[in-house]
Amino acid sequence: MQPATRQEQKVVTRDRLVNAAMALFARNGIAGTTTAEVAKSVRMSHGVVFLHFPTRDELVIAVIDEFGRRLSAEFRQAFERDLGLRAVLQAHLRVLAELEPFYARLVTEAPMLPPKVRSTLMLLHAAVSYELFQALERERKAGRARKIDRALLFNTWIGLVHHYLVNRDLFATGDSVIAEKGDSLVNHFMALVKP
Repeated sequence: MQPATRQEQKVVTRDRLVNAAMALFARNGIAGTTTAEVAKSVRMSHGVVFLHFPTRDELVIAVIDEFGRRLSAEFRQAFERDLGLRAVLQAHLRVLAELEPFYARLVTEAPMLPPKVRSTLMLLHAAVSYELFQALERERKAGRARKIDRALLFNTWIGLVHHYLVNRDLFATGDSVIAEKGDSLVNHFMALVKP
């Protein structure tokens, strides 16, 4: 087996840093995690973090981008299987459940994050909003949903999901409120959009 090229090694190192940061952000919070802790968790020097991410904000953005890539892949699969709104909502929740501890931290800490990081989160939300609205429009044309303003559609969905995430200790007996309440959230939302 040939050794990895320098570029391949850089990609592997970058991925390790992003995954380590995501795990630490989930456990300790985004604001509560230092780049030194990320480096230590993967047994690398602190300088390696800055080689890949010149600022801490760039590391946080890379973690959000990784979350977004996973979400996009799940949406693509949902559209390949079913073009319905329910499938899009379920795809969104699958990724949230997979990364729930990180995403819950991201939601609770968002108001305190730097503007560049918040902008990245807003871009991710805009993409989710687009997917939800496209799915709603398909449902509406088939007579299975009523017309709803795009912003209200997304804000109602994300507000519902975020409320459960932020208050998961009130709604879930286990570690994942999405796993326990996801079907109920989807069913409730689908009832709201019916004609």
